[in-house]
Amino acid sequence: MARHQQAYPTEDSGHIFQPRSGGRLRDRGRRILAVTATAVLLLAGATACSDSTTSTPAKSSSAPKEPFAPAQLAPVWKSPRVEGDSLRTPYMAAWRTPGAYYVGRGTGVEILDPATGKKLGTVVPPEPDMTPCGMTESLTADGLGAIAWIKGDPEALRAACDRISLIDTRNGNKIAWTKQISGAPLNGKPLTNDTTRLAFLTGDVLAVMTPNTVVGLRLDGAEAWTWRNIGVGLDKYVLNWDMTAHQDRIMVMIGIEGGPELWRYWVSTLDASGKELSKEPVPMPVPAKGGVSLVGAAPMTAIVEPYSFDKVTKPELVTFTRDGSVARRIPLASDAGEIRLNRSRRLGGAKRFDIAFSGSTAYLVAGNPASSTAPVQIVALDLESGATRWTEAVDTVTTPRFLGVDKDTVYVLAGKTSQDMPVYAYAAKDGTRTQISTVKATDSLLSMDNLIIDYTTGSLALTEPGQGPTGTIMFRPTP
Repeated sequence: MARHQQAYPTEDSGHIFQPRSGGRLRDRGRRILAVTATAVLLLAGATACSDSTTSTPAKSSSAPKEPFAPAQLAPVWKSPRVEGDSLRTPYMAAWRTPGAYYVGRGTGVEILDPATGKKLGTVVPPEPDMTPCGMTESLTADGLGAIAWIKGDPEALRAACDRISLIDTRNGNKIAWTKQISGAPLNGKPLTNDTTRLAFLTGDVLAVMTPNTVVGLRLDGAEAWTWRNIGVGLDKYVLNWDMTAHQDRIMVMIGIEGGPELWRYWVSTLDASGKELSKEPVPMPVPAKGGVSLVGAAPMTAIVEPYSFDKVTKPELVTFTRDGSVARRIPLASDAGEIRLNRSRRLGGAKRFDIAFSGSTAYLVAGNPASSTAPVQIVALDLESGATRWTEAVDTVTTPRFLGVDKDTVYVLAGKTSQDMPVYAYAAKDGTRTQISTVKATDSLLSMDNLIIDYTTGSLALTEPGQGPTGTIMFRPTP
């Protein structure tokens, strides 16, 4: 069978590129191409970013906190460039354990020694002809993760990402169980999709997105519940484009083909028992040829983007209440310049956006990272009012990336292509900045705007989302 490029919904929590037509999806057996795993940067604890030439001492607090980062981080290893079919090499997710660093792609889930980068092996699929197609963004406290698989040719017209395995990383990556989880049939025929979304919920439940359902599985593999989108009861072509989840909330982006927009989108919100909380799916109107993406469920947010050639319409950050209704649509505009969302691509065309959230504040980057005269800015946005709380400058010729956030501080890596990179702490209250660390330059040119950033105290991983010059570069403290 000849290779083919697929029309994908796209990224970061799942930005959806509008298909040029519905025909391609129909020709492919009405495959849904939903967004895949992992958003390392968009956790409720993702960070803020800043790069500047001077620093102001941070205001002291009554109780000292553990340092967010050591004084200096240096590269300690670099994994090789990813090889293979470019349709299968994009990133899914990364897992950390004390003895291993897992990097998941459509070509396999590699297990690397976190100290040396040496390849220790791969997560072995339950059957030899299976290929990974989805992955939980993280492990449970007990070291459990989940991986989805395609059985057979992953590029076949009706490739189905419908085998789900629970992986025990504390027991030699043993597969606890594998189950086939398929969607509801349409006109008597199964819908298929070559990617999926997986997420752990409160109550030890694994949520699995299918083309038109979401299934909750207990950790013993038993089915806890099934939610069906509005198309199932009507026997209509309504697709689950994306899913994001956090603790006891699940957001599902659904799409209906038709109309001048080609696709129209709604959001359904579920709790951890699979109950739909909104009376009906919430419509998500978008500009002509624009797109909409789920950002995350902590807080519950989405981004509406204009068509790429539309330089007038601003993107919007849409916030939701706990019951799934729209709370506010906030235009992403700043006197500091264009808002930079720093998208990184994942398997299946999924995108992640570099936005940090803490409580009722969102942190974004504004300005031109290539400018040698006007520094980029960090913008603190009040999600309740839509107002800007503060804006603080970053260095020129810098691509800031968020490393982490808490209620008092947002932490930013001042990204450089080939130079040492400061790490700054910005006070949540007023933007006061302090340099707290330096990340030493590598011997590779870094494309800082789309790298996957994975930071845990004392350990920074920068991973190419696809086929770049390297795989993963790991940074650790230096004496």
